[in-house]
Amino acid sequence: MTLPQTRLAQRIMDAYFEYVLTINNRTGMSADYKNLYSGKEDKRGRFQWQTTIPEDLGKPAEDAESEKFAIIVRHVKTYNDPKKVLSIHSIVIQSPLLRDLLSKVLAGYPGVTVGLKRLEFSGRFEPLIHRWPEFTAAVDELKTDQEEGEVGDKVKHATLLQDLLTQEFKETIDASTDLKSQGVMTYEHLWTLFQPGSSVYSKQQGQDRIFRLHSSKYGTDRNGNPVYWLTCQYTDYDGSRWGTNKLNLMIPAYEGTRPIPGLPVSPLESHSEATAIKDKLLERGAKVEALAGSHYRGYNGIGWRLNNMNQKEKYSIKGRVIIDTYGWNRFNPNMSVYVTALHIKDTPTAAGTGGGDPPVAEYGGEDDYEEFDDDDGGMPSDGYFADEDEEETKRAGVQLSEDQKMICTPLVRGYALKEKMWLNFFVNAVQDVDFSTRAFESLVLPKSQKELILGFTETQQSYRSQFDDVIEGKGRGIIILLCGPPGVGKTLTAESVAEEMKVPLYMMSAGDLGLEPRHVEAKLQGILDMCTRWNAILLLDEADIFLESRSLHELERNKLVSIFLRVLEYYEGIMFLTTNRVQTFDAAFQSRIHISLDYKELDETSRLTVWKNFLAQHDVAQASARDRPLKNLVSAAKALTNGTHENDLGVESVETATTKVQELHQKRTLPHQISNADLKRLAHMAMNGRQIKNVLKTAQLLASKRGEGLSYDHVKTVMEVTQHLHNSSQESESTRSSVYS
Repeated sequence: MTLPQTRLAQRIMDAYFEYVLTINNRTGMSADYKNLYSGKEDKRGRFQWQTTIPEDLGKPAEDAESEKFAIIVRHVKTYNDPKKVLSIHSIVIQSPLLRDLLSKVLAGYPGVTVGLKRLEFSGRFEPLIHRWPEFTAAVDELKTDQEEGEVGDKVKHATLLQDLLTQEFKETIDASTDLKSQGVMTYEHLWTLFQPGSSVYSKQQGQDRIFRLHSSKYGTDRNGNPVYWLTCQYTDYDGSRWGTNKLNLMIPAYEGTRPIPGLPVSPLESHSEATAIKDKLLERGAKVEALAGSHYRGYNGIGWRLNNMNQKEKYSIKGRVIIDTYGWNRFNPNMSVYVTALHIKDTPTAAGTGGGDPPVAEYGGEDDYEEFDDDDGGMPSDGYFADEDEEETKRAGVQLSEDQKMICTPLVRGYALKEKMWLNFFVNAVQDVDFSTRAFESLVLPKSQKELILGFTETQQSYRSQFDDVIEGKGRGIIILLCGPPGVGKTLTAESVAEEMKVPLYMMSAGDLGLEPRHVEAKLQGILDMCTRWNAILLLDEADIFLESRSLHELERNKLVSIFLRVLEYYEGIMFLTTNRVQTFDAAFQSRIHISLDYKELDETSRLTVWKNFLAQHDVAQASARDRPLKNLVSAAKALTNGTHENDLGVESVETATTKVQELHQKRTLPHQISNADLKRLAHMAMNGRQIKNVLKTAQLLASKRGEGLSYDHVKTVMEVTQHLHNSSQESESTRSSVYS
C-alpha cells in the first residue's frame, strides 16, 4: 500500500470512530436517568437544581411499616386555639373492616368513593360529621352483635375511629346535635346542617322551590359581607332536552341562633309542611314538563326579562302567549338557556370547604334569580341548533322522575304576542286559551267568500311543505290581500280566521320594524321565522306603508320595498295584508299575492247584521256582569266610587247604600231593549262597522250612567251628538278614512 492510500484509510477510520462517538452521545439515547435535587431556597421560594442529595433529609413518615395500622392520623400545629396545640389535619382509613363499615354509612354521599384502598378525610371531616348519627348507629349495632373473630376486630376498629373523632370534634358534634334538637342553628355551625345531595327549601320570587344541594361554603357577597353560599341544582329545559342547571343562594351572617325553618335556605325535612310542598311542586313540575315544546296558551301574571344592565324588567301580562324555549334560544340568543344532560353525573364537593368569593354576578337570590349554567360552554353542541323533528325525537320517551319534577324550575320561556317580547313566565299563571266560537260566524261577508278564505288557509297550513319552487324554500307561503274602505271587516277577517283555526295571530305594524332599512330586514326575517315555526297567521295592517310603489326620487323607500319583495318570497306561512289604498301598491307585489279580496261598503242588510251581532255580544256581557257578585260596601263613600251619588240613592246607612247599589247594578246589567223596527231604522244609516261599535259603546256608557238598559233612545242621543261625524255627505272620503281608520 502506497503512502497516499495509507493516509486515506486513516482518514476513513477516524471519520468512522467520530461518527460512532456522535451516535452514542446523541440527546436522549442513554438508557438511564439522571437525578437532580432542589437546593437552598431564596426569600421568594425559588431554588437551584443540584446533583447532590440535600443533607437535611429524613426518612418518609409513611412507609411499609405504617401500612399495617388501621388508621393513619396526621396532626398539625394549632395557633389560634388556646385549648390545644395540635389538631388533626387528615386521616387515612387503611383498615378493610372500616372501609366495609363506611361503605354502608357513607353510601350515596357525593364526592366519597368508599371502595378505595386508602380512604382519606381532611378539613372539617364533613362526610363523617354529616353522617354521624348513621355512623354511631352502625357502631352500636356492631357492639350488640359482637362475636369472636372478625366481627370482634371490626368492633375494635370502629370504636377506634369513633373515639378518635369524638375526641377531636366533640364540641362541634355536641353543639350541632343540641342546636338541631332545639330547631335552631348558629351561623358558625351552618355547615353541619347542609349535606351535599340533600333536598333544601327556599322561596324565590314568591315561589316555593326545592333544590338538590350541590355544594356549599363560607365566603363573602359583592359588598364583602360574610355569607354562607349554597350552590343548588334544579331541573330545567333548554328547548331540546331536559337537564340540570345551577342557582347559587346565600345565607347572610347573623348573631346568635335562628330557627332553622326561618333561614333563607333550610333543609326540606325541617319544614313543617314538607309533604304539602312536595305535592304542590310535583304538580307544578308536571305542568312544566307538559309545556315542553311549542304551545299556544293564555297568561295572566307577571313576566320578566333581563335588560342590558343584567337587571330584571317586570311586565304585567294578560293575553295570549307562545311557550317555546327552543324559540327563546334561537330568536333571543343572548339570553339562551342550556343545561347539563340528566345522564351526566356532576359530583358535588363537601359542605363548608373551599375559600374565596364565588363570581358574584352568577349567584341568586331576589336580585339574581336564575343562573345560566356554563357546563356546555353556553352553546349547543358544535354551535348547532337542532331542527324541530330532532327536537321532538330527543324529547320523545323522556319522562321526568318525581324527584326531577320536584326540583323543576317554575319558569317557562315564551313570547307575549300583545307586548311582542320574549319573557320568562311562571307556569302556574299559564292558562288554556279561551277561543271565540262566534268570531268567524259574526264576520259579515258572503258565505262563499268566507268559505274560500277559511278553506284556503286551512289547506295551506296542512300542505305547505308539499309544494316548492325551483329553489328550495322559496314560494311555500300564501299571501292574501284584503282591500277596501275602513270599518268593513278586513282586520276582523284575519282575526276570526285565526280564532277559527285555533292558531296564533301575529299583528305586525310599522312600529315593529322601524324605518331604517338595515334593521328592517333582520326584524322582518325574525318575525317571519317565528310565525313559520308557530304555524301562526301573520297580519300586516295598513300594508301600504311598506308596499307603496317605488319612485325614482325616494331611495330609502325603494330599499324598504325591495326588502319586503325579497323576504316575502321565502316566507312559508300565511300572511294577510290589509289596505284601503291598494292603488298605491308597487306592481311587483301583484305576482306575489295569491288571493286578493275586495271589500265593498256595507249595504243596509250587512249593517243590520253588524248591529245584531254587536247587540248579541252586549247581552252576553251584560249577563256575565249580572252574575258577578258585587263586593259589600263598607261606607257611603264606596257608593260614590261606584258612580252613584248620595242624593240619588238617598243614603241613610251602609246597609241602605248596599241595597240600593245592588238594585242599581241589576238595572245596569239589563239586556238591550232595541226592537227590530228600531234596528232597521239604525241599519238605514250609512255607517261602517267601526262606527257602529263606537256608537254602541258610547250609548252603553250613557245607559249605565242613567241606570237603565240600553235602548234606542240612548243610541239616538249619541247619534245626534256625533252627527257631524256620521254625515257622509258633508265629508270627503279621505277625512272619513283618517277619522275611522
